[in-house]
Formats: sequence, C-alpha cells, structure tokens
Amino acid sequence: MATTLQFSHHIKALAPALKTMQAMGHSAIDCLAGTGIEPRDLLDPQQQPDFSLAQEFRFHRNLLRLTDDPLLGLKLGQAYPLQAYGLFGYAFLSAPTLRQALTVVSNYGPLTFTLFRIAFRETATEGIVQFSRLIEIPEDLFTFYVDRDLAAALSGVDPSQASLIKPIGVAMMHGNLEHRAQYEVFFGCPVSFNAPHSQVRVDARVLDTAMPLQDAETSAICQQQCQLLLARMSKSSGFIDRVRQLIVARPGVFPDIDQVAGKLHMTSRTLRRRLAGESSSYQQILADVRYELAREYLATSQLPVEEIAAMLGYSSPGNFTHAFKRWYGSSPRQYRQEHR
Repeated sequence: MATTLQFSHHIKALAPALKTMQAMGHSAIDCLAGTGIEPRDLLDPQQQPDFSLAQEFRFHRNLLRLTDDPLLGLKLGQAYPLQAYGLFGYAFLSAPTLRQALTVVSNYGPLTFTLFRIAFRETATEGIVQFSRLIEIPEDLFTFYVDRDLAAALSGVDPSQASLIKPIGVAMMHGNLEHRAQYEVFFGCPVSFNAPHSQVRVDARVLDTAMPLQDAETSAICQQQCQLLLARMSKSSGFIDRVRQLIVARPGVFPDIDQVAGKLHMTSRTLRRRLAGESSSYQQILADVRYELAREYLATSQLPVEEIAAMLGYSSPGNFTHAFKRWYGSSPRQYRQEHR
C-alpha cells in the first residue's frame, strides 16, 4: 500500500523535461504555469533548491495538457541521462558489472527523480528491476510516471551501452492497453499491463557483463558518497544539503568555499552569512563530510590509510591522522581495527 509522504526533489529534476518540451515548441512559461516556479529558478539553486510534490504534479499536468500525448512519459524519460543524477550516475557507470550496476539502482534509488521504490533481484533465468508504489500518485498522472521512469531506466545509459540492459520483458502497473504496439516497439520486447509492480527483466546471462566504464574503486567511492547523501537528505535544511552535495559532487575532489559559492551564484561572503544564519559554516560541513567518508572508507574498504588521506584532500597522512584523532579520539588504524 502506498503512503502519502512529505516528499520533494531537487528542482533540477525539472530541467531535462523542460528542455525537451521547449525543443517541441512549448514555452517555459506555459510549462511552469501555476507552479510558483520561474524559469530563472532552474538556473539559480539558491532561489529554490527544492520544490513540493504539489508543484511537481502541477508541472507534469501542464506538460500533458500542452501535448495531449498519452505516451509523453516515454518521450520525456529519454531526457534523463545517468549523468543528470550526479554521484548516483557515476556509481552506476563505473560499477564493475551490470549486476553491480543494477544493485546500485536498488540501493540508491532515492537519489534519482523517481516516485517509486526500486529493487533489483535475480531468479535462475532473469535479472529483474522492479518499481513499486511508494507514495500516492494521482490517477491522471500515474501512467505518465510509470512510463517516464521505465523509459528513463533504459534510456539513461549511453547509446553505445544500451545493449547491456536490453529487456526481454516489461510489465506496466497501468492499463494503457490501446497503445500496446507502441510500447512493444519502444521497449523492443513483450509488454504486459495491469501488473502489481512495474518491471524490467533482462536475461540473467548478461548480468556478469563488464560495464564499459568499469572502475571498482571509483564506483565504491561514489557509492559511499551516495550513502552520505542519503543519510543527510532528511537531517538538514535544503540549503545546507545543497552545499553538501556540491562538496561531494566529484569523487576525491573537495572544492573550496569560493568554488562552491560560485556554483550557488553568490559570493563567498554571502555563503558564509547564509550558513551562519543556520548555525553552520563551510568548514564545519566540509569536516563533517570528510569525517563520515573517512569512517566509511576505514570500515568498509581495504584502502591504505595513505590513499584515504589523499582521497579526502589531505596533503599528508599525518594531517589526516591528526584530524581523525580530533574527531574520534583515536587513530584511523585503531578505528579500522575496532570496526572490522
């Protein structure tokens, strides 16, 4: 049973769909009508980093009204490349195998723009990515969201990699049966309707296929940073969370306050004042990020302390050890021994 939640995504979830609508000849003003969002808000994360579920629903109702297209979800789903999801996309693309990439989807689905719960499982013959109800989606938007998210799941991969997840079967939670032929052409496989869960099924034999950008260490780093983002999603203000996301946006690279302020279209002085008004500071957020990542790396990886220090931006292992002792009270090596 789905539940009604206080739910919001970052406003960047709108940009790919809006760009596609504009390419189809529709204006941003018409697409955003009644949402309380201005086109400039999509370019300035300081203005409105999050938007409500009601605003999101209004936006997509506008798109359906403007196009009168019952298959719009399929078309807009293709507008979301994996890179649009930041760290989640990097974690997927750098996974060693398709199986591990699909596990990334299962573990970190909330970092995408879906309104469904995503899970990956295997049978003797198939790998199954399943989308289940998570929140109440209005009936007039349900087909759109089902179509968009399944299309995005398959279209988000670079075309050169699309054959990795060529489905052998797709199930839809809605009953848009009159368009069965278009769905089967789009997905390239049989499609069933009125299923209890939406599913994309692939042949189990392809699950061990190496990902073209495979890099186990990069994927592990990205996944640990995804864990950090998930843990923080409900624990801080939208603005502080935006600063944190910018700090961890590139694995192993920690921007200074001027770089982050530039991304937020403000001066570093304004950024300091905004954070002070929320009883925080840039250095405090950076220290928190480094500490949490340090604990993850020490407890879950075999990386030498020297490499962890470098990945966290410390000029020497000694500086990292000193900082970790200040945070935790003992050395990184002692922490690793205690948490293995």
